[in-house]
Amino acid sequence: MSAPERRKLLIDTDCGIDDAVALLIALASPEIEIIGITTVSGNVGVEQVTENVLRLLAHFGSGGIPVYRGASRALAEPPRRAAGIHGENGLGGVQLPAPTHGAEPLSAPEAAMRAVRAHPGLTLLTLGPLTNVAMACNLCPELPELLDGIVIMGGAVGRGNVTPHAEFNFYADPEAAQAVLDSGAAMTIVPWDAALQGTLSEAELRALGLERSTAGRLMLDMEACAMGYLEKAYGRRMVALPDPLALAWLVDPTVGREVVETGMRIELSAGPRRGASVLMESQGPPRGSLRVVTEIDKGKFTDILLRIQKL
Repeated sequence: MSAPERRKLLIDTDCGIDDAVALLIALASPEIEIIGITTVSGNVGVEQVTENVLRLLAHFGSGGIPVYRGASRALAEPPRRAAGIHGENGLGGVQLPAPTHGAEPLSAPEAAMRAVRAHPGLTLLTLGPLTNVAMACNLCPELPELLDGIVIMGGAVGRGNVTPHAEFNFYADPEAAQAVLDSGAAMTIVPWDAALQGTLSEAELRALGLERSTAGRLMLDMEACAMGYLEKAYGRRMVALPDPLALAWLVDPTVGREVVETGMRIELSAGPRRGASVLMESQGPPRGSLRVVTEIDKGKFTDILLRIQKL
């Protein structure tokens, strides 16, 4: 009996700490095949993001996965950064060995277009601002129909994490987020609200025994930076893992205990609500479908997180 076919996955990332953890889970998950990784400006600049991905892959023996450099800034916004939580290099100050491979010559939007044409039914996982995806949808209008779907970490139904109303990925490029929502692709959004349900205190994190593996020790080292920031913001040392949660939902949708089908628009006007995610009823027949994860199973999520112990 042949093994089940692995889901082909293209990952778009602004590789900070939690992006790196999500990539580690992906490398350790036998259900998926990473056919490429595209990089985008976000937590840090795109050159540093690309370097982080290349170093991470090389460190864990996956340097053969192609990496494509993407957008260096948002469609309309000035660059937004998150060095406070991710450190100046995006990995909490942790220095990984030099990469064994460089980035591919194709740009990220071009690579996305080629990937979906070569692999119809491909899944796209986005862990950063949606600039690359918006550009690819503009250049390749058939892209949403060729995809199996897009899993997006972004948005906040309640309070945001960069303003009272907005989550970082959508706030960093709200025009791109709206363009992707308008693309007609089937998509699932894992928002900041869901990630807050999966936070781990420092004691909970250390109780997982992560120090027993190379990937686990790396996670602990990186998260020390994030915990310091979150302690100031939320009053306790903890880790928030929105990008790993999005990857976990992709691997096992039952991680989403409650998922609602809805409409969404992004607040694009200037002012304090810019970048906010606004849920709304769909008007007329949907071109795609939009689901939002509103409640998670923290135990199942933690089980998938522990896959990094295999690396």
